[in-house]
Amino acid sequence: MSRVSILERILREWKQYNLFLVDSFEGDRPWEIYRGVSFLNEIRFNSQIPESQAFLKERESYPSLNVSNDYRSMMIQTFFEDPKHSQLEFRPKERIRLPIGIPTRIFFWLNASSQNAKLQLVLRQHKSKEIVIELSDLNFDGWKRIEKKLEIPPRNIRLNQSLQYPFEVAAFRLIPGPFQKKGEFIFYLDRMGILVDTREDAYPGAEIKDNWGTGF
Repeated sequence: MSRVSILERILREWKQYNLFLVDSFEGDRPWEIYRGVSFLNEIRFNSQIPESQAFLKERESYPSLNVSNDYRSMMIQTFFEDPKHSQLEFRPKERIRLPIGIPTRIFFWLNASSQNAKLQLVLRQHKSKEIVIELSDLNFDGWKRIEKKLEIPPRNIRLNQSLQYPFEVAAFRLIPGPFQKKGEFIFYLDRMGILVDTREDAYPGAEIKDNWGTGF
């Protein structure tokens, strides 16, 4: 609960931060699998969601969410024939454009089964190569709230601030590790948000670098 409470206080006291709901994974936004050579590539939305007080509390930070529209998660299912030479990329059918500002942190819920793999975020921006950010490994069981500081290259910050080129969530990549076993692979995502610093002179994490998790 403490991490959720910190987020809640940041949003209440520092008005330059905008918590943007990337997706609640209810099925309203279509997602598709790419770069996956498998007979078993599937995305489904079902009612398996976290059952923690932190999950319920966090909902309050997203004004558009309530019990009636926040009760599903997204299941990604594939089959790794040769995990050492495989990866899976899944994308929203249309890129998800973030508000103008600097993405500073990402928050989401991940359900794994002690798998030897890692998840990456791919951001896109006009006149720039893709930005790939390591998010989390999947070496745990059940639901876990993931929170990650986003390190945005200075060049991309300048493109955002001087030319107003927005960032877009383009894809996620699942990269199996060397010890991932051959076979079926299933994991779940739920409720993803990105904290955006909307100040014109924002630097990623500048205000929260020293205080996040320690000063409250």
